[in-house]
Amino acid sequence: MSPLLSPRDLLLPAGREAALTVEVETRWAPFIDPARSGAEVEVENHGQARTGPDGLATVPLKPLPEGLHRLRVRCGRAEAEALVRVAPGTSAVLVTDIDHTIADVSPAGFILKPNPWVRTLAGAVDALTSLGGRMQIVYLSARDHIYANKTRAWLRRNAFPEAPLFVRAGTRFWSCRSKGHKVARLGELRALWPNIRAGIGDLPSDAEAYAAHGIPPIVISPRQPAALPEGAVWVRSWTEILKHLR
Repeated sequence: MSPLLSPRDLLLPAGREAALTVEVETRWAPFIDPARSGAEVEVENHGQARTGPDGLATVPLKPLPEGLHRLRVRCGRAEAEALVRVAPGTSAVLVTDIDHTIADVSPAGFILKPNPWVRTLAGAVDALTSLGGRMQIVYLSARDHIYANKTRAWLRRNAFPEAPLFVRAGTRFWSCRSKGHKVARLGELRALWPNIRAGIGDLPSDAEAYAAHGIPPIVISPRQPAALPEGAVWVRSWTEILKHLR
């Protein structure tokens, strides 16, 4: 049975040593994918490593120049792609959620609908394209890691800026709530990037996750949420977000 490969995208400050983490599992059925121990993982042009009991392999990366790098990952006959963006350490970073934030769909709706049926939120593509010219974009979602490829395909289909995608790492939707997952993954970003300009989501819990790391939250919603953390900004549209971040 071909393994399921889940490399974890990275946003790296230039000159920083780094390694690519790759999760390898045996896919028996949806959400039944036990870790595969002892599997050899190769990151093309960088090296190899074997997975441990948790199914994780860590492959050190050779120095990479600034820019977007698409790294080919192999394990046996299975292949996957990791996105690694390298940028100056002083760069501004913008983090955005996906469901009900740039995609006009719920988390459950995304699972059930083919990508062509999932529309973008009005103005999201143009706004992120504009903002991506002066900030490093990161997509942060509580979607399960088994949907990373479908998510990347949707982003590309709709011409969103190419950027690292952070989905669940080491948690599943039944083991950790969305906020807990996002707090953990934002901690990885905050450790490397002091200038995270804003974090965008559609829920108060998104705002709370951003605020937990001192990241200014922006909540996009047709109606004003009842309770938001201090300093959070509520907007109705991406046009408002673009104005706010100018």
